[in-house]
Order: sequence, then C-alpha cells, then structure tokens
Amino acid sequence: MLLGLTQQQEIFFRDNFKLSYHLPYLDICAQKIPLCGLDVLEVGGALPASLVIDHLHCKSWTAVEAPSYDQELGEANQFHRNLAEQRRLEELNQRYRHYYCNAEDLGEEHHDSYDLIFSIACFEHINRLPLALSKMLRCLKPGGKLFTMHSPIWSAYDGHHLPIGIPERFNQKASHQAYVFKPWGHLLQNRSETYADISSRFDQEFAEEVIYSTYNSNHINRYFSEDYHSVFSSSEFALLEYQITFLRQPTPEIQQALESRYPGYKQFSNNGIYAILQKPIFSAMPSLVTF
Repeated sequence: MLLGLTQQQEIFFRDNFKLSYHLPYLDICAQKIPLCGLDVLEVGGALPASLVIDHLHCKSWTAVEAPSYDQELGEANQFHRNLAEQRRLEELNQRYRHYYCNAEDLGEEHHDSYDLIFSIACFEHINRLPLALSKMLRCLKPGGKLFTMHSPIWSAYDGHHLPIGIPERFNQKASHQAYVFKPWGHLLQNRSETYADISSRFDQEFAEEVIYSTYNSNHINRYFSEDYHSVFSSSEFALLEYQITFLRQPTPEIQQALESRYPGYKQFSNNGIYAILQKPIFSAMPSLVTF
C-alpha cells in the first residue's frame, strides 16, 4: 500500500487534491527517509496537511511554491479548492505553513530549521539552481537531507515541457498536426527552424506561443542531464544517491545528431533524475594561518 494508505484513503487524496505521481514519489521518499517526527520543507509544491501531518505524522511541514507557478495553476491549486483543508490548516497553526516565494529567496528565519527538504517535479523549473541549492543547504539542520525527483528535464525527448496543448481549431487527427515536437525535436531544431516548422503545420500565432514557451519562458531552466550532476557535485552537499530515471533511448541517428549539436553532452535517454543529498554534520574548519 502506498504510504500505508487504505484504498479508500488513496482514492480520497487522489480525487480531492488531484494527486497523481505525488503519492508514489512521496512513498519512495518515506521508504528511504522515515518522515514521522521530522520538520519538513517542501520546495515546489504543497501536499495536504491531512496527508503529511495527520497521516504521516510529520512534526511540521512548510510548503514553498513559486508565485508564478501558483498563478499558472490557479483554480487547480489545492489551497484554492479545498475548504476542509483550509480549516485544518487554521487548527494546525505553525505546524503547517505555506509560503509563496522562490526557493532562492528563503529568508534567514528558515536557516537550520529542517530535517528534510522534499521536492518533486520542481528542480527542472528552478532557473537559479546553484543559488537555490545553497539556500536549501542553509535551511537544513546539520545532517539533514534533500530528496528530489524531477522530470521532464530539458535533454529528455519531451524536455520542452510545453504548458500549452494543440489548440482545438487544428485537426489533431491529421498526421502533420498530431504533435508539436517529435521526440527530441526541441533540441534538434533552433528557434528559426521551429518557427518555420510550426507555422507550416499549424499557423504563425501558435508558432509564436510555442517559441516563447519552449525557448524563452522562465518556466523551465533548460539544464541538461549532466548539468544537474555537476551542480549537485560542486555544491557543499554530500551526494548520497543519484540515478537517472524514466529511460527512453534515442535511435543511433538521433543520438549522433544530438551529440554533434551539443558537444560534451551524451546523456539524452533519461526523462528525469532522482537524488538524495545531505548537509554535512560538521562544517569544514578553516585552515590555520601561521606567521
């Protein structure tokens, strides 16, 4: 059973809070890092208090969501929708807190406060990732851990992460209008090529929206798979676990074309990344200077 939930409880959380991947991802985290009694900071989401406090018995849960992402979700966000949950939050007071800010903007009041940072489907959206990681490190207690699972990343076959679908005015049954990008197409075409392609298959209005969302919007950070490992490894965190996830191997021809277009990058098969990082228990002592 996911998270020890009964089938009826699982259906309740899925239906009332529109949770899908959230439950199995949280279950993976809970198997690795028991959550009972922990002070948890959730970066990039806000799981319901009735799940994380009442069912999983976390000591406290602090949710941080980027204002732009909440604005995009609008009515789909649980805090705009579930009145019973809002009443429960009032009862919990400081045990469950919810803020709208970017992870890199967390203030000093959060420093050395959390046993765990839980973040899913978020890191691909953080543009200032090294800075955000540095801030997260400060927020953890010594020995605290950071759990992340995120996808799709930019180097994946669907890494464009388009938040818009094909408008209804087009014939989606037609072969040339059944897709926006073919797998890895956002990487194999530049802006000009994409604009010409989308304009010819759809129209210029839709092409402009695709160009903005794919190449210009700050909705995604456009980090390649190797970039995440590099950022994690160069941070002050200890990298405890790291795996590439949800594999879809490109054909040899596509792999060759991708490597040719992006020298130094070879890892295009993984849709996502799973990692556990830990804040060192003891900070490195400054070296002694003698005269």
